Amino acid sequence: MVKSLIYVVDPMCSWCWGFSPVIDEIVRRYCDRVPIKVLLGGLRPGNTERFDEGRRAYILSHWHAVHERTGQPFNFNFNPDPSFMYDTEPPSRAMMVVRQLAPDKELVFLNTVQEAFYVKNTDVTHPEILANLAGTQGIDQGRFLEWFYDSGIKQSIWQEFDRARQLGVSGFPALLGQNGNDHIRLTQGYQPTGVMISLIDEWLDGSASGKGSSLVV
Repeated sequence: MVKSLIYVVDPMCSWCWGFSPVIDEIVRRYCDRVPIKVLLGGLRPGNTERFDEGRRAYILSHWHAVHERTGQPFNFNFNPDPSFMYDTEPPSRAMMVVRQLAPDKELVFLNTVQEAFYVKNTDVTHPEILANLAGTQGIDQGRFLEWFYDSGIKQSIWQEFDRARQLGVSGFPALLGQNGNDHIRLTQGYQPTGVMISLIDEWLDGSASGKGSSLVV
């Protein structure tokens, strides 16, 4: 059976942004050896909670923790418009659209969305902003928006969230190893590059048991 790696991610998960250099190195090392697939997990899809000062302080505390552990850059002046809702469905849906229109740019687009949100404090829940970000990858913005609003895409993204849950993933980032119908959790939560390389090598050699911890904000 052909093995593959499944990267379970949410574009608005700060630990996934912290994991970005790690997944980039994994792709660089293993893309010629094993297929690497993206599965959108859905951190807070459809969230309608008001983003008040308490929520802002809570989020920023996690951003500081990610920065301290991973070194990834953040703009801690994050102070969104009062209408902002931390709904992770729109950027996830945008990822699915890019997967359809330019599958080779899926992970590049993910990084673009993450950088826009965490470094530039851009509200990546707006379709027009997501279309602009897709445009930086050479994707026609009009075509992107047509796909973004397509009812089939809207249904498919929620099915993908369900698929992540069915695989037992409750925290992001997660990396699964797939071998036929069998899946092993190599990590659920951030791990540095060296640890991940060892885990993947052990799994490819047939000796990994999978381990990890959940870090989901």
